[in-house]
Amino acid sequence: MRKVGRISVLVFSLIMALALVLSGCGGSKPAEKKDAPAGGGDKVVKIGVPTPMSAPGDYKSGEINLNTLKMGAEQINAAGGVNGSKIELVIGDDQGNTSKGVSLVQKMISEDKVCAILGPWHGSVALAQAKVADEKKVPIMLHYSWPDEITAMHSDYVFRTSPFNSEIADLLIPYLKSKNYKTIAVLAEDSSYGTGFGSAMKKAAEKEGMAATLVVFPSNAIDFTPQLMDLKRAKPQPELLIVASVYQPMYLIPKQAHEVGLSPKTQIMAGWDYPSWSPDFWKTVGEAGKGILYPAFESASMNLTPLGQKFKKDYKEKYKTDPPIYAYFLYDELMMVVEAVKKTGGTDPVKIAAALKDMEFEGTTGKVRFERKEGPVWNQWMGHQTFIMQLNNVGDMGDKAELIFPKK
Repeated sequence: MRKVGRISVLVFSLIMALALVLSGCGGSKPAEKKDAPAGGGDKVVKIGVPTPMSAPGDYKSGEINLNTLKMGAEQINAAGGVNGSKIELVIGDDQGNTSKGVSLVQKMISEDKVCAILGPWHGSVALAQAKVADEKKVPIMLHYSWPDEITAMHSDYVFRTSPFNSEIADLLIPYLKSKNYKTIAVLAEDSSYGTGFGSAMKKAAEKEGMAATLVVFPSNAIDFTPQLMDLKRAKPQPELLIVASVYQPMYLIPKQAHEVGLSPKTQIMAGWDYPSWSPDFWKTVGEAGKGILYPAFESASMNLTPLGQKFKKDYKEKYKTDPPIYAYFLYDELMMVVEAVKKTGGTDPVKIAAALKDMEFEGTTGKVRFERKEGPVWNQWMGHQTFIMQLNNVGDMGDKAELIFPKK
């Protein structure tokens, strides 16, 4: 009996050793990892958010981007997530710097394994980030980055709900024609946004027979007296000055135009949207802000969808201020990614991009679908409206500004 026992132990040991050898050589092959389904367990839907959160980037807009996405993710997760999986935002500060922004997107894709990217901001940074996303085949969505080149690259992975520079210039033309302007000027920062819009506006105005002047300045400038005095001395003095800038210059130029006597003879159109939500505008401009115009993609007369009404209400309750228009566009993008994950049943970026391509989504301001034609109109939403607002009293913001075009 002892001999039989020893033989049994020996046989058992040989069987275990053989099993270990086979497993090391692939004899017991583990299950292949497939596209992770969105649902159950510890699975998450990771979304990359590279956006400016510190200087020299436009960190105030970056904060609004983060607020929008955090609120949206909280709402989705509180309702059970996406097919049972939680949304996880992978957030990074690009500081408005191209190389930093590119590195962030590369990391989010290769290390964090995000299924989509939302929240890019500065045009030149967003363009570089879009090229990385295209190369890596991960969908990236741009909610307020304007360079034509972003969608003109005709990528299957680059989507834009934002308007773009040449479209925006064309949207302004009906107002300029209604005022019968003969001479305009554009004072533009030397960014892809500023020079891109400035060139497009000059071209669009000249096509309509207007004399148009484009003046480009360094985006870190704070003294605009030389440029403004040149415009004042011009023969004829421009009837309208459009400021194509963000942040500090956008506040300082209207103030300094008043101080040198360029305005009110020259009407000032100050950037886009900023006076409608930024308290820093009135802190800087003061009394010189009376009568200033600004174009916007939203007004009180605009009909929001039920989703848009709810988003506006929720955002104001949570952050004690109305959301700017680009927050609506960004919120739509998040919800479209969620729909794509639901439709595809997983987090494969290639499948999500394919789902976005032909999606029709009832967004906050209307139905969103991506058009593909030519030039910049490629995976591009074209449902934007333009409203011209006028500031009549110090402190006017948002719905207190007067809508002067189009008339109600």
